[in-house]
Amino acid sequence: MNNKLFSNILRELLDTRGISQKWLADMADATEATISRYVAGKVQPEINIVVRIAEALNVSVDYLCGLTDMPIPKEKLGPELNLLMQCYNRADMHDRKTIWTMLERYMKPNEKENPMSTTFEGKGVVRISKAG
Repeated sequence: MNNKLFSNILRELLDTRGISQKWLADMADATEATISRYVAGKVQPEINIVVRIAEALNVSVDYLCGLTDMPIPKEKLGPELNLLMQCYNRADMHDRKTIWTMLERYMKPNEKENPMSTTFEGKGVVRISKAG
């Protein structure tokens, strides 16, 4: 596991969701000082704490470790969202832009600007988060 990447992802999740290190420590059965060391990149967590942090933040361990851009595993999204993602992945770039143009009407202002929210980055990359 890349400790710097883990630290950056963890810090970004806490910041974008407005979550305190104390809250995360309580939810992950750790001390606030321990969480602070993970956020600072000073200590690499054991897998059991990574799992507890991922559960507390409702993201996958793979996402937290930087192995995927998808915070929630496909199997947890449900059949409707899985179908939408499959169709989106088959769409060409023109259709993807059309889809995002339509979805912008339903986005909150902070979702349009937040890099962790669902965004079209011009390369067909989709990021989905529970933020907001």
